[in-house]
Amino acid sequence: METTTEYTVLEHHRCTAVELVDAALRAHGHHVVTESGRLVVVAGDRIATALFGAFVRPARQYRRYEVALSATPGHAVLTLRHAGHGAAVAGGMIGAKRRREAWHHVTALVETTLHGGGVLLHRTDRVDVSGTSLR
Repeated sequence: METTTEYTVLEHHRCTAVELVDAALRAHGHHVVTESGRLVVVAGDRIATALFGAFVRPARQYRRYEVALSATPGHAVLTLRHAGHGAAVAGGMIGAKRRREAWHHVTALVETTLHGGGVLLHRTDRVDVSGTSLR
């Protein structure tokens, strides 16, 4: 199950919010690219993670996220979600634990950055249960 985190920001500060998130992620060693109106955030080494799984140092484990912006009257929502990792999500339980820890670090970084910039209204975490059997 993947988690999606939504950050509701003031509508007239939506560009500022995106710039703040971009700068904060870059400052913490992530590679950020603008692609189709969203930010694609990548960290770590995909090949090493695919080949060595849990043997890769936590800081070098491959992670990929996307940040999308949607606007409604009165506020805008930045949505942070896991992007397709492909074959590089290896490492079994150790790799899963590391990905969760990295996810919590990134969500906390984004929240702290937006709150510090004075544009955050609130944060919502959503768990994707699609594909989960209800038996």
